[in-house]
Amino acid sequence: MFKKLFLHSPARYIIGIIFALFIGFLCLLSKGFEYRISYVDAFSVAGAAVFFIGLLQAAAYYGAFDIFGYAFSSFRRKEHKYKDYISYQEHKSEIKNISKLTYMPFIAVGAVFFIIGMVLNAVLL
Repeated sequence: MFKKLFLHSPARYIIGIIFALFIGFLCLLSKGFEYRISYVDAFSVAGAAVFFIGLLQAAAYYGAFDIFGYAFSSFRRKEHKYKDYISYQEHKSEIKNISKLTYMPFIAVGAVFFIIGMVLNAVLL
């Protein structure tokens, strides 16, 4: 279970960390580097943003936006690749069974950054 949830490509973790650091840096630029509360806000905002991006990826993984993909695929082609939406969903579920939980690195990185922000909040303020 641990392996399936957290052992993914290191590149996804690196992308999540870079994105969180970028958001945190932007937050620090807007609030200033001299106040301690700015660092709490930077870590909390960055963690929440990356966490919610991971949740959005999870929603897409489980098919929340499949109807839009089907609609756009039917607009682009004169002949339809899929007979109907049900066959499109079956095709997507086969792909989902093969692929891994690629959204988990973003959720994990976001949670770690948010927890760091809460620990800083408890210690510094």
